[in-house]
Amino acid sequence: MLNDDMQRAAEFAHAAVASMAKHGIPPTPVHFTVWYEYHAGRDHALGRAMDALVAAKQAFTPEVVRALYEQHLSPARLFHASRDAADKLDAVMDELRDHIGSAEETTRAYGDQLERFSDKLDAEPASAPAQVDGIVDAMLLETRAMQERNKELETRLAEATAEVTELRRGFEQARREALTDPLTGLANRKAFEQAMHLLVRETQQDNAALSLLMLDIDHFKHFNDNFGHQTGDTVLQLVGRMLAENVKGRDVAARYGGEEFAILLPFTRLDQAHGLADSIRRGISARKLVKRSSGQELGRVTISVGVAEYRPGEPLSGLVQRADDALYAAKHAGRDRVITEREIGIPAGGG
Repeated sequence: MLNDDMQRAAEFAHAAVASMAKHGIPPTPVHFTVWYEYHAGRDHALGRAMDALVAAKQAFTPEVVRALYEQHLSPARLFHASRDAADKLDAVMDELRDHIGSAEETTRAYGDQLERFSDKLDAEPASAPAQVDGIVDAMLLETRAMQERNKELETRLAEATAEVTELRRGFEQARREALTDPLTGLANRKAFEQAMHLLVRETQQDNAALSLLMLDIDHFKHFNDNFGHQTGDTVLQLVGRMLAENVKGRDVAARYGGEEFAILLPFTRLDQAHGLADSIRRGISARKLVKRSSGQELGRVTISVGVAEYRPGEPLSGLVQRADDALYAAKHAGRDRVITEREIGIPAGGG
């Protein structure tokens, strides 16, 4: 797949430069990144935002492009979201500590006051009911005041708990977004790589199998060029749904990049992985793609799949390379098929 990847990258780069020239955008690294990613179609949210700007005939000034980069592509996004959440949490916790400290002081003062009332009651003779009534009334007033302060503290604690819960929810959402492909809902490349490191460690400890499927949509450029990016997105979503429906347990399905997907299959041997891959391939090819607005049939979607099994002690890049080599072989054998590393004669210890 290396040659195909280089060709696609060159096409995206050429389209990016052409778009920058058309809109009068200086070819800075940030501007090139935005236009390259737009033409690559990997960030659905960025694509929608830029399509909306084009439809509105909005000028792509350097400021507009910089804003798009910061919102959709900047690696600092999650860092800033995390830092803001942490700052807000620190502020809430500081306020809670102040409230709790004040409540402790109030409780001590109330205890001291009760002790003084008790001493006064002990000192008053039984024949002085008026003085005793006065002391009791003062005790009741102090108790009511204490109850009010406790209610205020309970209210603030409840509010703080809600704030912390909301902050946690927001942070978890940011974390999920950072690890999820927004178009298909599958894990993204970063999440895939994290899962692969974790699963390799676990399978090595348990002396278990781990297989990898690399999948690519056949003739994807045809859908984009002939029916538009929206249809291309529909194809990606269809494949994403089919992958999600066919994984279970600890399996990890991810959008690896562009029209390429990957599935990690722990506790799965090469032959078992081949069977699952072929089941997914047949399921996808059985689906007809129809344009809802017109009922026009857009053809069938097919995929090519390469399968490899992890070899203990090898670098992770070796597993990915063998699965990718098998995928490349499937493409060149006519597409719409599954090929394993064994079928292309990669020997044990080879790559």
